[in-house]
Amino acid sequence: MKNLKIISIILLSLLLLTSCETLQNKAKEITREYIEENKPEIKVKKASIANVTFKDITLDVLLNIKNNFPFELPLDRIDIELINTDNKVFTKANTVQTLKIPSKQSEDVNMEFNAKYIDVFTTAFGSIKNQNFKCTAQITLTFTIQNMKFQIPYTKELTFIE
Repeated sequence: MKNLKIISIILLSLLLLTSCETLQNKAKEITREYIEENKPEIKVKKASIANVTFKDITLDVLLNIKNNFPFELPLDRIDIELINTDNKVFTKANTVQTLKIPSKQSEDVNMEFNAKYIDVFTTAFGSIKNQNFKCTAQITLTFTIQNMKFQIPYTKELTFIE
């Protein structure tokens, strides 16, 4: 009986050590290089002019974010800066709620921007004339994996159509 207890303790200890070693190996796998190689994909599904008034334009952007990791992706925040043809940021938007995207799946995220004419006169003038306008979106995804925070930048060209 005493030998059985000792063997059980030894087996449990080995199991615990093996589990800890497996966890350490998994933790080592999550590096900046691994994140860069498997980073989420972003596609712009729709960019539209939602509303035009005398003082501003409301813009809607529908993004599709695909999780390429073999585990759930907890997005802490999405930040987007829209940059006009003069390379100036004319409006920003962000999300502050955590979005969890299951492994190898994608989620749609709608972002709304309010652009003041005074901030984007040349772009707004062109957009009124052409009923669409182009700009660059600087997108930053922020997420935390294994207590490591990552900020991944993306650049996308957007054409807003009424």
